[in-house]
Formats: sequence, structure tokens, C-alpha cells
Amino acid sequence: MLGADGVLDLPQVDQDRIGIYVNQAYRECYTPIDGKRPMWAEKKFNLNFAADQAGADLTHQITSVDKIPVLVGEGPLSPMTGPEAEIKARSLFSWDFRSPSGRGLNFPHYKDNEPEKGRPVWYYIDNRDHGTDSKVVNRFYLYPVPEQAYEVELYANIVPTDLSLDTDEPRLPADLVWDILYPMAQGKILADPRYNGDNKEFIARMADEARKRLRTLVSPQKHKGSLRLGKRVGW
Repeated sequence: MLGADGVLDLPQVDQDRIGIYVNQAYRECYTPIDGKRPMWAEKKFNLNFAADQAGADLTHQITSVDKIPVLVGEGPLSPMTGPEAEIKARSLFSWDFRSPSGRGLNFPHYKDNEPEKGRPVWYYIDNRDHGTDSKVVNRFYLYPVPEQAYEVELYANIVPTDLSLDTDEPRLPADLVWDILYPMAQGKILADPRYNGDNKEFIARMADEARKRLRTLVSPQKHKGSLRLGKRVGW
């Protein structure tokens, strides 16, 4: 598409651009524009928490935690909305402030207690800057604070590792590289100023067809209802 028989025949700057376009298409397979993340874009992780350790950093490739994290040997964890929910969980209602005139708003006062310690029941994820973060870091928190060592098992949506070597192989369902990744990468190259072919519309259409084909591979299990567990009429 850039007028050379092979990538090595291109100047280094164009070789780097080809790598950028291929990896852009590869990441789009895992993080599609429509937001429908495929199941195969998830990865299993295990986090180890020591006693009195409330939080743990997640790897940079994790974009979001999916499904229900499990406290190994104990059971599933319930989600909290964030650190504010933890503050509410460990705060006790103290008293209400009412203006002498009886007008205006009432302001409830709460007493903030120390974090509880025990078997964790809730979890939440926070990625706000702690003041020294040079990158966006997702942090996984447990509450109550563990009183002993625990292990958490979870599945998370990830961004794949970039393809950089000739021996690197993309991880796609059924190895559909030529059917999905290749036409999508061609569509990315259309933005390169070096490409001046007259088949841009055809390439763009093939890239769109590849995205539609990718959506059909979101989940390997099509039937998710139960044939046995149903509500009986009249009960």
C-alpha cells in the first residue's frame, strides 16, 4: 500500500508507522469502538493481600474488572461504588444540625470511625491520581480491611501487548488474522499521507465488514438460558 514489496524496503519512519497501524487495529479488536468487549479479551488474575493490606495495584494492561471477583475459599465480593461508599460504611450518624429559625437545610453529622478489620465483603476500584502517579493506575480495594492473608480471583478486560517482533502472533479467536486484523489494519493505513491509491472506498468497506465479523465473535456461548430451572405456573 505504500509502494514497496516488503516492509524492510521502506524507510524506518514508514516501518514504524506500519507497526503503529497494525497495533492500533489489534487494540481495537480488544477494545471495539461500540464498547461491546468480547469475552476472549478478558484475562484471569489473582491478587494476594497480606494482613492489614487494603489495596493492590492492577497491571497497566487492565482497563476494567468484569464479572464478580471471588475471595478464594470464602465467596464472591460485593461491589462498592468507590472510596466514598467505604467512608459511609464506617461512619455512624451523630446528630442533625437545624438552624434556630427552623428555616433552611438540615445538615446531618456523621462520626468517622477507623476502618473495620475482618473478612472482606466489598470491593471497589479507584484510578484517581494519588499525587505521584505518572500513569493511570487501577487499584483494587477490599473492605473491611483484611485481618489475615487473602487471595482474590478476578477476570479483567485487558489491552493486548503490542506486536513488535516478526515472531509475535496476535491472539484472536480461530486465528482470524487475515479476516479481521488484516483488513482493519489496511483501513488504518488509509490515514497515512503516503498512500494515494484509488481504492480507498473499497478498503474502508472491507475494514467495516471485518468489524462486523468481529462482533459475531463476542461470546462463544450463544444460549444462556436454562432448559430445566424454570418457574412453575401456579406456585
